Amino acid sequence: MNVLKDYVISFSGLKDGVHSFDFEINDKFFEAFENTRFQQCDLKLKVEMDKQETMIQLQFSIEGDMKIECDRCLELYTQEVHVDEMLIVKFGLENYEEAENILVLKEKEHEIKLAQHIYEYITVSLPMRLIHPEDEEGEPGCHPDFLDSYHEQEDADEEAPVDPRWEALKKLKNN
Repeated sequence: MNVLKDYVISFSGLKDGVHSFDFEINDKFFEAFENTRFQQCDLKLKVEMDKQETMIQLQFSIEGDMKIECDRCLELYTQEVHVDEMLIVKFGLENYEEAENILVLKEKEHEIKLAQHIYEYITVSLPMRLIHPEDEEGEPGCHPDFLDSYHEQEDADEEAPVDPRWEALKKLKNN
């Protein structure tokens, strides 16, 4: 069963004006994409569609949270998601993406497939490094046992003898 077919808006029978659509985004949505790291997703998507005679404007609002594997300790943590994006749909002779937020559809199209856009909006909204948020005291939120071994390894790396070639390169950099 294709879960992504639920994330389609058929606009052919709708009158010009503003229309609202609500969607649930859960684990099954992300399982349809390869190499996803998201688990236990509970996201709400609201799409405001402004249908006009020559174009359609879609305003995406995504809120909720999901579990993500920490890049540092590999344990799951909760990541909040807040997305506000706009997509403009124009009509032309063929389907293509004109710009980051402008989609051109064939004039005879009657629906907009949103799944890929939703996935990209969510993934781009996340931080570059996915790590546990800091606690109230500003300390990393990773498991304390992991942090102890992590810091021990950092200290061992600092105490390890430095390759003389790197020292020569540092001298060149400083000059």
